[in-house]
Amino acid sequence: MSQECMNGGNFQSGADTVNINGFYYVYVILYGLYTIYLHADLNIPLFLLAVCLFVLSVRFHSSHPAIPWLQLLLLGSLHVLGQSALCYPLFLLALSHYSYKEENKWRAWGLSVSAMIIYLSTVNSITHSASRENMFGFMSILDFAAVTWLTRTIHLRSGKLERIRNERHLLTQKDSLTGLYNYEECHRRLEQQIKLHQPLVLFLIDCTDLKAMNTSGGFQAGNFVLKQMADLLQILFKEALFISRYGGDEFAVVMPLNKDFLTTASYQQKLDSELPKLTGIQNTYGIAIFPQDALTKDDLILHAEHNLFMKKRESWLKREEQMQRSEKLRVVGELASGMAHEIRNPLTTVKGFLQLSKASDYNIENWYGLIMDEIDRMSDLTGEFLQFSKPHQTVFQTHSLNECVLKVISLIESEATSSGHEIHFYESTYAVHMLMDQDKMIQLLLNMMKNACEAMESNGSIHMKLSRDQKNATLVIADNGPGIPSDQLDKIFHPFFTTKETGTGLGLSICYKIVQDHQGTLEVESELGIGTRFILTFPLAVNMTNGNDNSAVS
Repeated sequence: MSQECMNGGNFQSGADTVNINGFYYVYVILYGLYTIYLHADLNIPLFLLAVCLFVLSVRFHSSHPAIPWLQLLLLGSLHVLGQSALCYPLFLLALSHYSYKEENKWRAWGLSVSAMIIYLSTVNSITHSASRENMFGFMSILDFAAVTWLTRTIHLRSGKLERIRNERHLLTQKDSLTGLYNYEECHRRLEQQIKLHQPLVLFLIDCTDLKAMNTSGGFQAGNFVLKQMADLLQILFKEALFISRYGGDEFAVVMPLNKDFLTTASYQQKLDSELPKLTGIQNTYGIAIFPQDALTKDDLILHAEHNLFMKKRESWLKREEQMQRSEKLRVVGELASGMAHEIRNPLTTVKGFLQLSKASDYNIENWYGLIMDEIDRMSDLTGEFLQFSKPHQTVFQTHSLNECVLKVISLIESEATSSGHEIHFYESTYAVHMLMDQDKMIQLLLNMMKNACEAMESNGSIHMKLSRDQKNATLVIADNGPGIPSDQLDKIFHPFFTTKETGTGLGLSICYKIVQDHQGTLEVESELGIGTRFILTFPLAVNMTNGNDNSAVS
């Protein structure tokens, strides 16, 4: 049960006690005045002493366990001294009060029996008719028993209702999973703290890995971490003004702030190192200080949420940078591995020939041509690799893409014709100019055409179509070769991937890099038994130059 609910119950109990005590005082005073007025032979000093002692017993009713028994004796004394039936309601009132307040039911019934005995004894001392005494005594027993039973029933029912009200009040304040204050209560309490003008610091804490944990381990694993997080926050921030579950995986911690701000650094150290170590998950947090950062509750929360977002963004950027660095290292590793593999083969061949020449008195005439072929292969391989990997400055100028395609066709036409292939070019009706490195563009198109020729068997055909729109130029190179299997389409641009017996696997990778350098795109479509289409898209020159400037350097 919360302290607020307990305080509220105590306050209500105190108010009820004050009302009952007031009723006691008024009734005893009226009873005393009436008795003094009615009985002239009354021992007034002794009667007034009994009245005063009874009033004191009412005043200090809860201070000692023996006072209720003393109060019953004083009631019996008032009854005997006053000799009035008006004392009967005081017995019933005291009895109901005992029965309601007393938690131990056996003690409550013991007080009830004692009150009945004392009352009947006093009645017996002032009553002279035996039949009336018996009848009255029997009715008194029923009255005392009924009052006790009814009061105990009311006590139990009211206690149950009080517990239900307290539990309902707790449900409106607390989060059912973690037991911390919920979102609404967080705002209410923060508003109260700001109204007190007490310097404080607000931490909004986000569990960054919780969603991934829910995906991998299920919601039970996530709920366990949230409960653990709530327990640890209460341990690490014992001096907190309050801690709440602010959202699904967010928590709010409000701490008192010292003037020197030194405590803020210790709080941050707990969040940065201690909390992740204990929970096993990473977290980010945003900080807002009242009154330095904001003067209202909404502005303070807004400032903390902004800082939380900036810290999340910083974390995302670092993670992205690490992923990019890992990807670069992976690519470098693949390139190095592929390069080592490709160079090792010709080196092994050359080494074998040299070993054979040793047995022939170092006469390499028989293997000279093969050795030179392997050396040329290594030279070509390293040249292509350097061209692929070495960054260099490229001068772009405006040239016609139509002319580049026609030049490439003239260079490869004889080779294609000797293999029985035909080349068909569908030229654009409009001039297609773009910023390019002309040598690189010719190299790109020449590689693409050679690949198409090598992919087809005899009597194949290559169709090239050049078109443009307002912004881009599109060149489609299609062949009717055997096509590329779908499981290899994603790999053809990877360095050193090749299906040819004599290829290096760098040709299409170099083509892809040249297209990227020209801010273009390269896509491939292929169907087995039908052929392959490469689609190259480049921005036109008007979109890459400003004013009359027709060159750029990258």
